[in-house]
Amino acid sequence: MDESERGLVEDAQEIVAQLRTLRRDVLRAAADMGRSGLTGPQISVQALLVVNGPMTVGELGRDLGLSHSTVSGIVDRLEDRGLVQRAPDPADRRYTRISVTPAVERYVQDLASAPAARLARALRTATPEDRARIREGLTLLRRLLDEASG
Repeated sequence: MDESERGLVEDAQEIVAQLRTLRRDVLRAAADMGRSGLTGPQISVQALLVVNGPMTVGELGRDLGLSHSTVSGIVDRLEDRGLVQRAPDPADRRYTRISVTPAVERYVQDLASAPAARLARALRTATPEDRARIREGLTLLRRLLDEASG
């Protein structure tokens, strides 16, 4: 392996380590709540539903970066546990909207705010330019990963 290739591997290892640390730090509260018996994706689906209101499986998939079939399976399991419900979209009955049940809305509200609130507290000291650079860097990394796997 030549010097430039070795440098690329070292950069990749450092980025992976940073991502692991960021994930752990940002999602710490959600991980602590894993004792609820819910998986991370199940918590994420419920959090989105509480924050955004009723959504279609396609909308959830887009926001989570997951396939339609993966989200559908997550919703099925949550529905079996009585945590979400499906209802026809009143504006277009061809679509089904998923929402959390009233019984879990208050509980999930706390889950939904934990990672974003923690990150928002950290970003409070960042300038708008710093926040834009962070978003742009993450977008660039995601694009490069997509291109490399495609």
